[in-house]
Amino acid sequence: LIQTLKDIWLNTGFCKCPSNSCILKIFNIMKKFFVNLLVIFLLSITSFGTLYAKTILPGLIGNDMVLKQKSKVAFWGWDKPGMDISVETSWNNRKYVAKTGLDGKWNMYISTPEAGGPYHILINGTDRIELNNVLIGEVWFTSGQSNMGWSIIEEKNAENILKNADHANIRLFHVPRHVSDRKESVFGKNAVWKECNAETVRHFSAMSYHFAVFLQEQLNVPIGIISASWAGTGIESWLSYDLQASDDNLRKATDRWWKWKKDFPHDSIAYAEKLALQEENLAKGTAREIVKKPKSVHMLERPHCKPGSLYNGMVHPCMPYTISGLIWYQGENSVEWADEYEYQLQSMIDSWRAGFHLDFPVLVGQLTNFNYPSAERAAILRDAQLKAREKKDTYVICTIDIGNADDVHPDDKLPFGQRFADMALSKIYGRKKIADYPVAEKAVAKGDKIVVSFNLVKELRIKGGELNDIWVTDATGEKRKVKAFTKRNKLIIGCENIQNPVKVSYAVENNVNANLYNKNGLPAFPFTLPVRMSEK
Repeated sequence: LIQTLKDIWLNTGFCKCPSNSCILKIFNIMKKFFVNLLVIFLLSITSFGTLYAKTILPGLIGNDMVLKQKSKVAFWGWDKPGMDISVETSWNNRKYVAKTGLDGKWNMYISTPEAGGPYHILINGTDRIELNNVLIGEVWFTSGQSNMGWSIIEEKNAENILKNADHANIRLFHVPRHVSDRKESVFGKNAVWKECNAETVRHFSAMSYHFAVFLQEQLNVPIGIISASWAGTGIESWLSYDLQASDDNLRKATDRWWKWKKDFPHDSIAYAEKLALQEENLAKGTAREIVKKPKSVHMLERPHCKPGSLYNGMVHPCMPYTISGLIWYQGENSVEWADEYEYQLQSMIDSWRAGFHLDFPVLVGQLTNFNYPSAERAAILRDAQLKAREKKDTYVICTIDIGNADDVHPDDKLPFGQRFADMALSKIYGRKKIADYPVAEKAVAKGDKIVVSFNLVKELRIKGGELNDIWVTDATGEKRKVKAFTKRNKLIIGCENIQNPVKVSYAVENNVNANLYNKNGLPAFPFTLPVRMSEK
């Protein structure tokens, strides 16, 4: 069609007084245009009938699934256009009906009871589909990069974990990894719900598994986990590309990608030439420099890092499955562009809530301790994650004391899972009151001391007697390590030999040994605060 319109332009030249031959030429071109249009229309109708010649369900709706309790949960699928669809649920013997649209899609909401099961669901369309062993309970979506994807088999206690991994009331759904440039409706590979046991959980997210076990033990209801993760990805992979391209505050990520794509042909050739030269020098035994891979080559070799690629291929096919909440643990690959993260994370929360048609609770894991290329930028990213608390029903978990400075992948995800579960039990299910982490609020200079006040804590404690990793910066920019002690919910810092202190920070460097806690053993968030003059 585009070529036809181009022909009109080229052959007529938009002449003011076309000749008879010119008019005939325009007529023939326009006839071709409308014939093509009719063919496309007929093909589209035929394709609908061919594609949906049977009843199709999304991957998440199937045997062994968990549906959110006491809710109106989304149910959808595809069939022939104009087909009547009925869904019968065994827990209330109720029938729900819908009709497919011109695109073959149907959708409805069905009511669920209190936790229980197993139940069965009968779907009637072109085909008759029966779903069995369906449980009603709580459903959590977990996502992020490598630490979220870290599997049970990689855990240091994998053998003992697998010995006790049989949990019939925990169901697992592993979203298959899939990169796409368009918003997919179905998964790139076959995926199904599975009962949790030593075999099915072996390669499942360890962090998600530990969370599910703690939650199930406390709530005594079925738990479903939908896990979607990919190592080495920035948050831009998990954000809608359309959203990023249309928002000035998000567009930096898409602009970077297209700049890398533009630079790739030249950079890849230059890189190959340098590698060849290096090989020659190696053969000759001459001195050589390490050849650094250009950023454009590094990123274009990783299509899963393209903005929107995983939102399209892994998240969008899950929408709008009704979930109880989201656990987000990601950030390592976003440190380089930490200044953008605050807006990115809050935009992701908004867009995912819109896509799932639900303002679900969100639990964000703050970046843990590690020797990052830039400690300063890692601290900026942690602050950005902490600010996510400004969003409604969004809670941040501190992990600064359970990381590994020498390994970006701590090999024990149990404490991570437990902290996520404790936060959910406290803030969402009202079962615990000990999930608040101390947050530094302000720092005030009083004589030769600085007093840092905290909220969400009644009593601070220092493990080991002396507080580690506490620093004060003076007006000249000199940074000094200082000593401190606690008094109820305040941290008292001695700075007798520091003139004009302007900033105080805690646990913001690499390789920290954070040891400031509340009385329940939860660590204080790392912080950097400006020092105010005494209020008296």
